[in-house]
Amino acid sequence: MGVRIPNSELVKRVVFYTMKRRGMVHTQEELAELVQKELKKLNKNFSITPQRSRKIALQINNMEITVKTKKSKKSRPKKCPVCGNKLKSIYGKNLLDKRITVGFRCKICGYHANEKFFAPMKYEFKLLKR
Repeated sequence: MGVRIPNSELVKRVVFYTMKRRGMVHTQEELAELVQKELKKLNKNFSITPQRSRKIALQINNMEITVKTKKSKKSRPKKCPVCGNKLKSIYGKNLLDKRITVGFRCKICGYHANEKFFAPMKYEFKLLKR
């Protein structure tokens, strides 16, 4: 038998269980590794990518995801690099009292960055107490 992809609800439960035990995870790769380990206990053919584990973690109530960003020469992303939703511009005023874009924010997951430092470098996951 080949690789099997677990359904989202199962992964969501495993992520929650993992985060409840750990409290905090420092990278999306670490999260995927921990989730993969638990999934393998259920079915040795289950597999999950770091990106999928991050996106499913976003669906969990009381999950806080912090994004560390780095400088990038690429153009500003059109979609949120964390959850894929639309980004909203953050405005400020310059010395000539003109409105300028100083950054952007995602209303869904809370990702925010300025005009130069926006490329995701590291994700941190924390399960907040209820």
